[in-house]
Amino acid sequence: MAVQRLTPAEFKAEYRSRGWTGKDLAAHWGKHPVSLSKIVNDPERPTHWDDAVRGLPIVK
Repeated sequence: MAVQRLTPAEFKAEYRSRGWTGKDLAAHWGKHPVSLSKIVNDPERPTHWDDAVRGLPIVK
């Protein structure tokens, strides 16, 4: 199945639109902020990360 990956900018926009900061998201996912940044900025990231960010609850 071909899945369209989010660009790094789309990934950031997705979690920010739900009220998350990078720091809060890293803590929520049990990742160090630097590790999350590497995930976000990797255009070849595994697609499960895109699925995870699309499924985040809204915290605004």
